[in-house]
Amino acid sequence: MKSRHRPPPSSSSSSLLCSGVARSDSKISAKTLFEQRKKYSNSNVIMQETSQYHVQHLSTFIMDKTESIATVDDAIKKLKLLDSKDKIWTQEMLLQVTDKSIKLLDCETKEELENFPLATVHHCQTLLNQTRYPSVLLLICQDNEQHKPDIHFFYCDEVEAEMVHADIDSALGDNARGKKMRPQTLKLNQEKMKRQRETIIPASETRSPGPGVKGRVAATDMKDELSMQDPESNMKLAQRIEKDVQILNCALDDIEIFVARLHKAAEAFTQLNQRNRSKKNKKRGPAEGMLTLRAKPPSEGEFIDCLQKLKLSFNLLAKLKKHIQNPNASELVHFLFGPLEMILQSCGTPELPRAVISPHLSRDTVDFLRGHLTPKEMTIFELLGDGWTRPRADWPKDQCAPLYVPKFRNGWEPPVELFRTSPWETESAGVPAQSEYRPKEFFGSQSSLSSNGSFSAPPAPRKYAKIRYHFVARNANELSVLQDEILEVLEDDKQWWKLRNRSGQAGYVPYNMLDVVKLEDPQVSYRGQSPSGSMGSDKDGHTHQMDKVNDELLMLITGNKMNQPTRNFKVVRQSAVPLTFDSSPAEVTTWLNAKGFSKPTVDRLGILTGAQLFSLNKDHLKAVCGDEGSRVYSQITVQKAQLEKSRGDSELQEIMRKQQEKIESAP
Repeated sequence: MKSRHRPPPSSSSSSLLCSGVARSDSKISAKTLFEQRKKYSNSNVIMQETSQYHVQHLSTFIMDKTESIATVDDAIKKLKLLDSKDKIWTQEMLLQVTDKSIKLLDCETKEELENFPLATVHHCQTLLNQTRYPSVLLLICQDNEQHKPDIHFFYCDEVEAEMVHADIDSALGDNARGKKMRPQTLKLNQEKMKRQRETIIPASETRSPGPGVKGRVAATDMKDELSMQDPESNMKLAQRIEKDVQILNCALDDIEIFVARLHKAAEAFTQLNQRNRSKKNKKRGPAEGMLTLRAKPPSEGEFIDCLQKLKLSFNLLAKLKKHIQNPNASELVHFLFGPLEMILQSCGTPELPRAVISPHLSRDTVDFLRGHLTPKEMTIFELLGDGWTRPRADWPKDQCAPLYVPKFRNGWEPPVELFRTSPWETESAGVPAQSEYRPKEFFGSQSSLSSNGSFSAPPAPRKYAKIRYHFVARNANELSVLQDEILEVLEDDKQWWKLRNRSGQAGYVPYNMLDVVKLEDPQVSYRGQSPSGSMGSDKDGHTHQMDKVNDELLMLITGNKMNQPTRNFKVVRQSAVPLTFDSSPAEVTTWLNAKGFSKPTVDRLGILTGAQLFSLNKDHLKAVCGDEGSRVYSQITVQKAQLEKSRGDSELQEIMRKQQEKIESAP
C-alpha cells in the first residue's frame, strides 16, 4: 500500500527540506503511456450502477463541541490548520459508490475498509483550492450506534471532486426519493472519464533530474574554486558535484516520505486506541477500517531501505560539505538525526539498525560526524555499532558489504559508476580513498606552473591552536593534550576540533579549551619544532617526546587522585529507584542519577527506555560512556537479577497462595 506525503507536484512546503528533484524532458515511451492510462482505467471505472474513484484520505474528525468542531466550517478550519503545519499524511484508497452504500477499499488487496450505507451519509460537499490539495471531497456519516458524526476528507487526485460529489448526491437523492436520476449522472461521468483518460500524458521517465530546478540542497557557486582549471575540467567537476547533490536530494525525499509514514501510523494508532477505549463492544466501528490501514507500520524491508539512505546521505554530506549551503552539511546532519532517533524508537531496540552494514561509511564521514554531533546524537551514533561507527577501511576485505546502489521512489536511476567509484565503496586498509573533490580526480596531476605560464593558487596557510587545559582522551577518536601545547588544526568546525600533534597523531578536542595562535608570535613555540621552524623528522625524537607527554599525563592523573584532601564523610544508603523493562526515559534518567553516574553518562543514556538500556552489552556501554561503561553494565546486571528474582518470588507467592486456598477449601 503506497502512502504519500506530498500531494500535487506544484505544492510548496514550509519545512526545512523543500521540493524534491524534478524529472527530465526525455521522450515518453509508448509503454509508459499505456501503463499510465491502464492504471487510471483500473482505479477509475463505472460499470452499471457501481462507480469507483481513486482518492487519498486526508483526515477524519469527530464532530464534537468539546474538540471545537461543531460545524462543517470548524472541521475545514482544523484541516487547514493541520495543512499549514505539515501535519496531514495521506493514504490512498478506492472510493466505490453503489445504489445502496459508499465503500472504501484497499488499493492493492481490494479489501473493504469501510461500508457507509447511504442512509448514514448525511452530507456531501466539495472543497476547492482552499488547501495545498486543490480538489477535496468531504462526507459526514453517522450510524445509529454513533453518538457523534464523523467528517471525512478525501483528496480527489485523479478525477475532479465535483464528479464524485455529483455521483454521491444522485445516489443519495434516488435512495431518499425513489427516483432514478443517477444513471444519467453516471453516463455524464463516464464520458468525462473517457475524455480524461485519452488526454493523459504521463510525466516523463525519470532518467535524470532536470537542470535548473530548485531542490532541497543546492551546490554553492564554484567560480573561485574552478577559475584556475581549464573549461573542460571545470565542467566535469561541476557535473560530478551536481550529480552527488541530486542523489542526496532524492535520498532526503525518500527519508522524509518514510518519516511521514511513521508519523501517520503513530497518529492513527493513537486515534484507534481512543475510539476503542470509548466503545462498549469489540465490534469494529465506523472509520476504524481506515484507521487500521493508516496505523499499519512500514515493513522491515522499508525500515532497512530508509536506514541505508540515511547512511548514504551522511556519506554524501561529508563529501559535499564544502559545496552546499542553506542548509549546510552540518545542519542537515543534525536534521537527519531526528528521523534516525524516531526509527530507533519505532524499532524498540537498536538491533535492526545495527544489522545494516551496507553502505559502509567512509573514514571522512565518520570523522565528520564525530566532529559535529551533539552529545545526544553521539550517544545514538555509538549505539548503532560497528556498521555505522567503523569506516570501510577498517573492515577486513572479505567482510566488506557488496556495492550499494539505491532505488529511489521517483524512479530516477543514477549511473552505477557514481557509486562504484565513491570512497565508501573503494576504501581499504592502508589505502584511503579520496573523499573530497580534487582537481586530479578529474584532470590528473598538474604542476604548479600551468600551460599558460600562470601559477596555481598556493596552498592555504596552516592553522594552529594552543591548549588552555589538560585533556585526556576517552576513546580512540579523541586526542590527549597538555596545557599550553601547540597543535595543528585540521578541522575547525563546531563543537569538536580535529587537531594533529607534532608526532603526527590526530584526534578531536573540545573547541572551548583552545585558542587559535600564529607561530610567528615569539611567545609561541610548537612542541618538537626545529629552530628553523620546520617540523622535526627524527623518529626517536618523536617517540621520546610522546613518552614525555604520556608521562606528564600519567603524573597529572595519578597526582590528582593521590593528592586529594582527606574527607570526613558518611555513606548514606540511597532509596531504591525502580528500573524495569517498561521504564520511560525520564525514569531511566532518575535511576542513573540515583546511582551516582556522571552527568555526561546520564545525558547520553537518559534518552533510552528501560528495554533499550537493558539490551546494551558491556562493549556498547563502554563505547558510549568510556570507562564508566563497565560500572553501568554492572549496575544493569544487578538490576536485571533483582527483576528476575522479584518475578520468581511473585510466582512462588502466587503458587503458595493458591495452595493455601485449596487447603482451606478442602472439606
